[in-house]
Amino acid sequence: MPRAKERPTLLVFTRGAERETRRRRLLPPRLASLELALHHRCLEATLTAGRTAGCALAMSSPCRSTHEDVIRLPQRHGTFGDRLRAAMRQAHALGTGPVLVVGTDTPRLEARHLRTAIDRLEAEPDSVVVGPAPDGGIYLLASHRPLDGILAGVPWRRRDTIDSLLAALAAAGLRVCLLEPLADLDRPQDLARWASGRAVGIAGIDSITGFAREWLPIVELVRRALLALRRLAVPAVIGRTQGCVVALPTGRAPPRFL
Repeated sequence: MPRAKERPTLLVFTRGAERETRRRRLLPPRLASLELALHHRCLEATLTAGRTAGCALAMSSPCRSTHEDVIRLPQRHGTFGDRLRAAMRQAHALGTGPVLVVGTDTPRLEARHLRTAIDRLEAEPDSVVVGPAPDGGIYLLASHRPLDGILAGVPWRRRDTIDSLLAALAAAGLRVCLLEPLADLDRPQDLARWASGRAVGIAGIDSITGFAREWLPIVELVRRALLALRRLAVPAVIGRTQGCVVALPTGRAPPRFL
């Protein structure tokens, strides 16, 4: 672990559970309360991972934090890139250690991923650690210093975000360490894939359900909701099955960073 004076900071970059629920629908509007609960659970899991990894906690959000150990950094206006760079500058000003930026839409993020990023930065202080998402975005960005100029030209929330980011970091002469890919929740199909996933053999993960115990209640509710939606999509009509079209939200097609 880093020395106390170089304690890493986990910067959680989010618009807040309520705004995330309104901005992109993973479930139909009538299930908004379930989606809101999922976003809250993701935030709590992210903060828990940061505490377990030994990080100081900061959150850049327009919403207030109810956690006494979380430093709130008011999120400024502007584009996604503008807000992200401003948040990173604020977080780096809090201490001398590295800053790890994550969002709250990567439910598989664990303390071990954060520790790996911290270890990589400790071994190579001038490097940048990136956690890639399978859809072309990223779920983690970590460095010992702000990356203002480098990040200014990166297009966020697109399928080529990680390619553009890696190209910008390479052009700046920075070594990049890639973590294992983790999927985030951008679209309804992402939610369905996550809820039916398996993670056998990972410490703290139930070998039958594929989820840590603290995730089981919300995962079970999501699974039931998705099953009910599938049943509605193919109702029984006069003793036979007939397909019908149900208007389900498709969500944002391009990938979302953090």
